Amino acid sequence: MSRLLRYLLGRLLWAIPVLLGASVVTFMIMQLTPGDPARFILGQRASQEAVMELRRELGLHQPIFVQYVDFVFHAAQGDFGQSLQTREEVTAMLLQRIPYTAQLSIAGLLIAVVVSFPVGVIGAVREGEAADHASRVGALLGISTPNFWLGLLLILVFAVPLEAFPIFGMTLVTEDPIAAVTSTLLPAIALGTAQAALLTRLLRGGMLDEMQEGYVRTARAYGIDNRETTYVYVLKNAVLPTITVIGLQLGALLGGAVIVEQVFGIPGIGRLAIQAIFNKDFPVIQGVTMLVAVTFVAANLLVDVLYAQLDPRIRLGGSER
Repeated sequence: MSRLLRYLLGRLLWAIPVLLGASVVTFMIMQLTPGDPARFILGQRASQEAVMELRRELGLHQPIFVQYVDFVFHAAQGDFGQSLQTREEVTAMLLQRIPYTAQLSIAGLLIAVVVSFPVGVIGAVREGEAADHASRVGALLGISTPNFWLGLLLILVFAVPLEAFPIFGMTLVTEDPIAAVTSTLLPAIALGTAQAALLTRLLRGGMLDEMQEGYVRTARAYGIDNRETTYVYVLKNAVLPTITVIGLQLGALLGGAVIVEQVFGIPGIGRLAIQAIFNKDFPVIQGVTMLVAVTFVAANLLVDVLYAQLDPRIRLGGSER
């Protein structure tokens, strides 16, 4: 078995306790939340007998440990039960909304990467100049601007007067690619701006640190062109920690999508989660939380694979010196 395969298997095994921990936290938070779901569904005027009957039907009368084991057993098979409000299968509800959140998150991440890389590189190459100052001010504004406020501003400035962008809703790219671009652009900008600012600052700082390394001075001493040194060697080394943060930013994008989906009326996972919280729909909340946890773990595993490919020292584990 190769070192790379052993490395990836080790990372995959570590994902199991992470997901179990997420399931414990999610389940206990739901259990400790004030209010009885059965009473909430039937209303305050329902008799105690009716409430107890519904609790038995939903399995809420069982001990907490039994409920948790049952939850984990079914969740491992992709079964999160039924919604307490609509009695729909939670898995089916998630599958209906995943494409919208996935399209929004991927578009937001794409905007963040496309904007941050050239701006971060220019800021590092032209340190202290006007372009560097502009990139730093832009990054500061991007990090400081709440995505819900930016979303409302984009609607008022572009969607309302120009009528080129829809104010609410989103079209999937599988339905109509052109409509998908116009309906996704504004919410993706609102979602990806803060991530673009963070990646810009990280890439700029990484490149400035790499420019102080000895190999850069050696390359210049040997007469290697500064442009080649910067864009081939410095950028390659500085981009490694940025790749790690890009993977971690997926979790931030999913969290920001909750607000952005509300602002733009997108029927995604985030909007479903907010509705479930207001309705105390515990199975839906648990399903959404576990889906986010699995997505976060999968994204980090993908980052580990890319990191191991770009930096052989990671997969070798320092065993060869």
